Amino acid sequence: MPNIKFILHTLGVQDLNHKDAHLFSTKDQPKPAKSFIPEDYKKLPSYICNDMRSETVKKCMPFLDALTSGYIIPSMQDYIITLTKTPAVDGSTAKSARDKYIANFTEGRDIDDVAVKSWFGGNEASHSPIQLPKNYQDSIRPVGKFYNKWIIKTPPGYSCLFIHPLNHPKSDYEVVAGIVDTDTYNTVIFFPYYIRKEFTEQQAQIFLKKGTPMVQVIPFKRETWTSWTGVNNKLLQTTFDKHPIKGFGFLIDMYKKTFWQKKNYD
Repeated sequence: MPNIKFILHTLGVQDLNHKDAHLFSTKDQPKPAKSFIPEDYKKLPSYICNDMRSETVKKCMPFLDALTSGYIIPSMQDYIITLTKTPAVDGSTAKSARDKYIANFTEGRDIDDVAVKSWFGGNEASHSPIQLPKNYQDSIRPVGKFYNKWIIKTPPGYSCLFIHPLNHPKSDYEVVAGIVDTDTYNTVIFFPYYIRKEFTEQQAQIFLKKGTPMVQVIPFKRETWTSWTGVNNKLLQTTFDKHPIKGFGFLIDMYKKTFWQKKNYD
């Protein structure tokens, strides 16, 4: 079966056999996404008011599949993002010279100084809004980029989708999705993001706790696909003949019992 590797990039050492490896708790390391199921989801009942006719999302297998697919890279240290309001600057594509926010970042120093100092001198970088599409540029919210500490390697022919953790509670920031060919790319991957929360005060702060799910990594095999769109009753009938709807008669877990296929990420 395919194997994905998360190799810690340290000062001259690229594995966890490092003299300072004790600084990394299990919460700091990438793990299967099923290890980061939110507590709110765990506590959610399967039915509303114990009425089996009124299911919650706890009974939705597509929701759970998205939640548990792939792997999660958690934040390896605390971040405090301080947002300060400042007048719009030249180069902005905002329709009016309204105020914008700039961001300054304070990071946990224990790990950064001792074990995993980035080659780039820090753990976060800012982006200019003009690098992004217009709907991002017109936002008052700043954008930035997390310096990831892990080199991700997949077998030949496999890439990875990097995306904000799916179906997790809403956060004050969102990672911008991207696909990287991790079979050929041999260095760390940075994660651009933008601030989702809107503020009215002159200065505001966002706290990102160490161990917080930061990025979801979903590996996939690169293949050439073709597509077809149209009406073809013969093809439709053939599909039903080969794959009849087996779920008739089930009131509970019909999709899970008749169509769902287990996915494994270990």
